[in-house]
Amino acid sequence: MTFSFPAWVRRPSTTGLLLAALLLQTVLVFRALGALLTEPGQHLLSPGYDGLKNYFTFQAYLQQPAAAGFAWFEMMNHPYGDYIFYTDNTPLLAVLVRLWSQYVHDITPYGIDIYHGLLLVGFLASTALLVLILRRLLHYWGLGLIFSIGLPWLSPQVGRLLMGHFNLSYSWVVLLAIWGLLRIYDRQQAGQPLGKTVAGLVVAFTLISFLHLYYLPLLGLLTGSFFAAWLLPTGRWRKQPRLTLAGAVLTGLPIVLSMLIIRVIDRYYSLRLNDPTGFNYPAWKLQVSALLQRYSYQTTHFIIEPTTYITQESQAYLGAFALFGLVGLGVAWLFFRPATTQWWKAWGQTAERKFMTLLGIAALIGLLGSVGTVYDLFDGQYHITNYLSPFFYLHKLTDKASHFRTVARFCWPFFWFVNLFVLVGLDYWLRTGRHAVRWWLAAGLIVLAYVDTRDTLKFYSRSLVPNTLTNLANQTEVNPLVLAVRPEDYQAILPVPYYHVGSENIDLTLDDDDPHSRHTYQLALRTNLPLMANKMSRTPPEHARLLRTIFDPAGPAPELRQQLAANGKPVLVFFDQSYYDGSNDLAGRQTNPHAKQLVEAGAPFPTNQHLTLVAESGKLRLYRWDVR
Repeated sequence: MTFSFPAWVRRPSTTGLLLAALLLQTVLVFRALGALLTEPGQHLLSPGYDGLKNYFTFQAYLQQPAAAGFAWFEMMNHPYGDYIFYTDNTPLLAVLVRLWSQYVHDITPYGIDIYHGLLLVGFLASTALLVLILRRLLHYWGLGLIFSIGLPWLSPQVGRLLMGHFNLSYSWVVLLAIWGLLRIYDRQQAGQPLGKTVAGLVVAFTLISFLHLYYLPLLGLLTGSFFAAWLLPTGRWRKQPRLTLAGAVLTGLPIVLSMLIIRVIDRYYSLRLNDPTGFNYPAWKLQVSALLQRYSYQTTHFIIEPTTYITQESQAYLGAFALFGLVGLGVAWLFFRPATTQWWKAWGQTAERKFMTLLGIAALIGLLGSVGTVYDLFDGQYHITNYLSPFFYLHKLTDKASHFRTVARFCWPFFWFVNLFVLVGLDYWLRTGRHAVRWWLAAGLIVLAYVDTRDTLKFYSRSLVPNTLTNLANQTEVNPLVLAVRPEDYQAILPVPYYHVGSENIDLTLDDDDPHSRHTYQLALRTNLPLMANKMSRTPPEHARLLRTIFDPAGPAPELRQQLAANGKPVLVFFDQSYYDGSNDLAGRQTNPHAKQLVEAGAPFPTNQHLTLVAESGKLRLYRWDVR
């Protein structure tokens, strides 16, 4: 068989198109974020807060002793530790890297660089899935090539890279579900078996839940809503029991399997809070105006732009291509209604439009859930009880629904639906329309997508920050302390002021101050000693309560004191004097009286517990605490 370039250009093979898209996407990845790979150890995506903590839990998990096993994380919440599911360190990837390090070749020193590589591969995975989806939905392969490269950069999940929610940046997760639903739809229409496809997706969804547990309900809601829209209105669920079974299995079995795995492994499960606070917290719900709010670095203004502040969790801009495409459809309907109506009806008869309709209903249900069960209007003067939210009913069935309280994330499939809808509609118009103006309008929409993508690439190429976590050159304050201590002589590090985040009980929560927690992460990684502080999620409240007693006038609770003393080694206390000499009024910034009291209790701690000074660097001090 000979290769014909003109024939390939007319209708390239799926493999050829896939390779071309991946090559071009690789160029864009290196254009925007290549320094993460070409300059190892020099850069981070997020310099603090959740981002630095997630970097820390990934690297610390790789460094912890092999005796800890693969499901256990001992580098925080000492002496109790916790399970890897609650670390936000992308558990599935962390386990795979640690397995490689333990049984093939030790790559632990390059953990952060490898993590960056695994995050960037997500762009390629999104592109690959878009090629497969658009190859099926579009006639013009050029459109598929362009948008399979550009849309991954416009997804609202990309912003998670700089927020530090790294494992939520994988837009390919939603695309995998869309591709899977499209494949099931096509195979069902063709009368082909569904078993292998459903089984493969069940395995994939179950594994994906261990990238981040939020993917579990997100995929379940999307697939469940799709099958409900497909089967319920026509009564097909009675006529086609195998399809109904496939939908039930794909929707429910990954949830059952994932929770079963966690329940079998997690011996702390019964200690965790069943009904965490924060459900319907405004900052964690979608602000509908966010769909029209361009990101600060984008230069294309939509016709209508909100002026109110959009929270991080609400970032959900649909993009100039989709929004102006919808405007174009609206203008056509207003001024060319007969022709537009005829075109709409003809398009509605196609298999592509029928699939998009089902996907749209599923995405809309996610959007309705993402605004919360109560939506405020006019600065809280009125509120709407959202009976259309699936969480309104789920929350009545079980308090455990509150664990997925950051409901804004359930709008992500809506971004993909709207963009795919406009793109598939544009492709159909180009294929069936007769007016030459359609090509000019299509070119204009493509330019809008190009400008948004270009702006995004520019912004991300300038957003990398110095690596303060593992690059010793950026740890000038901590370096003298590390040189003055023998880590093997100690059992753990106790930060003062103390912090403990993740119990989901507001009275037991003391948020960390970013410079302070950064120093503690640096010290923990340098010494490979676990922290007695905590910044994970769903930590048993009882652990937080006991650890707080360290700062009681009488000292630690007897059971905690006994456990620390039984270790046989002293505790290394990391004390930052700047929080107690007026330089940093952390206590004064606390709105929770319990948190304020805990910060203030750190000031006399070295004296009350008769600590021995070990090292000093500026306002940072290390003490030895012999627990008896």
